[in-house]
Amino acid sequence: MGSLDVQRDPPTGISVLISGAGVGGLTSALEFWRKGCDVRVLERAKESLTTGDTFQIGPSVRHMFKHYPELQRRHDEVDYNPLFCKSKHTGERMMKPVPFASITTPDKNGYRPSSSTHSRPKFHKILLEQMERLGIEIEFGKEVVDYYEGVKSAKAGVVLKDGSKEEADLVIAADGLRGKSWSLVAGEPVPVRSSGSAVFRAAYPVELAIKDPEVAARFPLEEDGTSIFELWLGPGMFATFWRNDESMMWSITHPDEGTAEESWNHKVSPQTAVDYTATVPGWPEVANKVILATPPDVLIDWKLMWRDPQPSWVSPGGYVVQLGDAAHTFLPSSGNGATQAIEDSASLAACVAIAGKENIPDAARVHNLLRFERVSFLQAMGVARRDARTSKNGKKEEPLMPGMWLWGHDPEAYAEENFEKALAHIKDGAPFKSTNKPANIEYRPWTIDSLSEALEKGEPSILEGDWS
Repeated sequence: MGSLDVQRDPPTGISVLISGAGVGGLTSALEFWRKGCDVRVLERAKESLTTGDTFQIGPSVRHMFKHYPELQRRHDEVDYNPLFCKSKHTGERMMKPVPFASITTPDKNGYRPSSSTHSRPKFHKILLEQMERLGIEIEFGKEVVDYYEGVKSAKAGVVLKDGSKEEADLVIAADGLRGKSWSLVAGEPVPVRSSGSAVFRAAYPVELAIKDPEVAARFPLEEDGTSIFELWLGPGMFATFWRNDESMMWSITHPDEGTAEESWNHKVSPQTAVDYTATVPGWPEVANKVILATPPDVLIDWKLMWRDPQPSWVSPGGYVVQLGDAAHTFLPSSGNGATQAIEDSASLAACVAIAGKENIPDAARVHNLLRFERVSFLQAMGVARRDARTSKNGKKEEPLMPGMWLWGHDPEAYAEENFEKALAHIKDGAPFKSTNKPANIEYRPWTIDSLSEALEKGEPSILEGDWS
């Protein structure tokens, strides 16, 4: 199937340059193409890198897939739809495996939506396939080292490592947490500091793990072939284990000794992880067998960094917009990084389509207003969940179970319904209240320090109230 199965809007004459070919960059390319824009994607890697382990895609972005029938089919095909199970750090299960949907907060009619659980490389691959079907090319080996804009020319651009420049009507910085757009957007990088923790994370062919009978017995598939995603809760740490029909994936949080990095390229030996688990009372030998079966150069030691939420993701002139991790980073405990990057894509494309070529700065600022409070709530949720999961007794439950404001959101429809009201607020100060966040909680600005202090002292914070 080619591009004929995707309904594309008439040409807008708007050129869009996207820096970064991760999930946010690729979904932005698809959405802006669908809205009738001319799209180019620059990627600093010399070739497509489909690496990584696992992540979840929330129901809120399934609205996007319906516009791409073949992508929808492939999404459903590669969605593992595993069961979920909590265990103690000793490996003893605390519950029977249940569908992920059963642990979400239902709506007033009792409906419980479920997230999609994906292998990161597989999900990235189906996005690349859709790009190819639409004829959207990725220009590899194009490392962006700076961003700029011209208000008079109504253009923005990037400077590449070789000194050349590329321009467009709108530039999207989807190049991750270490991108170069902050010098233009905020004047300086977002302050960052270590959370004090890091996470070992790995994915490798399942055959290497289950050739050990003890591992095969402890991490079985269900009779119908369904896999089980396990969350292990322990003293000052948590771990995940997920064995499916193709891969064994595992992760373990641990104290950061100053050697971890925020990089998919920072590899350590499996023995490093076993040296840590030796300090965890009651840690089972079968889990160490999973760790030691990890091939060399596969295990990543990822530093968990804290960044305060940034209210502005838009350049002063409004022609450069940060998206995904470049705008708002998440701790893995939030489970929302990929979902919110895709939501960003749908929201920004919708705003630009409504505003038109002559009003791109308006579109960028409206998008920022529509998205910031929602994203900030979810960033705070990641902090709270991390603290809960790493409780000293290993038994504390997660404090937040978000409801339909999270699961049932449609970012494109929300942008279309609220664009004019948000624009009036920006231009004239007209009242505007975000409705894509917890309905009964007023947003209050927070920082990592203020939130951590409030959690420690049991004081009121953005996390107080009804999140359903």
